[in-house]
Order: sequence, then structure tokens, then C-alpha cells
Amino acid sequence: MESVMGVKDAVKALLERLPDDCNLDDVIDRLYELQQMEAGESDAPPLTQAQREELDRRLDLLMQGQGRTIPWKDVRRELEREE
Repeated sequence: MESVMGVKDAVKALLERLPDDCNLDDVIDRLYELQQMEAGESDAPPLTQAQREELDRRLDLLMQGQGRTIPWKDVRRELEREE
């Protein structure tokens, strides 16, 4: 990603895609993911073009307020209860 755009531009693009009600933990998590992608440390295989398009479609719905979301703190709380 850095070869296509500078780090600053990548971070700006990431921030633009986050919902307005995200918290600092959400931002830090996404920045960490971005850093791992840049370093090639991601365990996940690269996304196909179709997967990228689907993620973009879902992000667009989310940004329009049409996506179904669960706040990270709720997900974390639920996971901690299961342990």
C-alpha cells in the first residue's frame, strides 16, 4: 500500500473509512492492522479483487448508515463473557 500512496495518505484514507462514532481503540486497532499489512506481517492471504470490492461495498453501506454494526466494546465484552 505504501508504494501506491504515502503513509500519510494511507492513514487519511483509513480514517475517512471509519465511522464517525468510532473510539480511539478502534482507530489504533486499524492503524496496527495497516502497519502489519505494510510490513508484510499479516497472517491472512491477500484479498482477491472480488473480496476488495465486497469490503468497499460494505464500508460504503456503513458510511451511509445502512450497515449493521456492533461496537467493538460490545464484541469484546461478549468474548470476555465466553471465556
